Amino acid sequence: PTFIANGPPAASAPAPAAAPAPASAPAGRVFGPVHKLFTVKPRDDVNMEALNSALSYVARPKMETILTDTASAARAQAETTRKKVWPLEYLPSMTTPPVNPVVESAPLALRASALLAPTEPELAPFLPYIFGKTVIVRTKEDAHTFRRSSKGKGVKIVALDGEVIDADGAFGGPSRVFTAQQQG
Repeated sequence: PTFIANGPPAASAPAPAAAPAPASAPAGRVFGPVHKLFTVKPRDDVNMEALNSALSYVARPKMETILTDTASAARAQAETTRKKVWPLEYLPSMTTPPVNPVVESAPLALRASALLAPTEPELAPFLPYIFGKTVIVRTKEDAHTFRRSSKGKGVKIVALDGEVIDADGAFGGPSRVFTAQQQG
């Protein structure tokens, strides 16, 4: 799955339907899987298809995770669906991602957590936990330039042309997966 690439939903768009809860289920709200709850914000300075691919690649381990508001709703959902769940109340903090995604303007480096819009405001605190300290850059050359800068240490860097540099500085192998995903 990938994120919705059409930008933020219209104000009149209905919220995703919550999964029906069994009659005996504890109170709580099930928001749905991660890939259906966030949209990629439109940008003029990057290729949007590549950006969607990069963000989906970074978030891939969590794309099918079902978000809930409470642990009791998460437990009930996990028992019913046998899928991984993540309750909002378990987040260490309710910090929302920064509004300005630009970390560096030359080369352009963007905070991954600030490039998506949640379908509902209360979901915003999940974004920093989905993406951690990940930045998106345009090219592999930009990735290596940013890594060598003072802001590039301890940061996962994903280039829109397929290069992935892990927070510890390792790169190579995993980027082949991202490149293959981009090519179809």
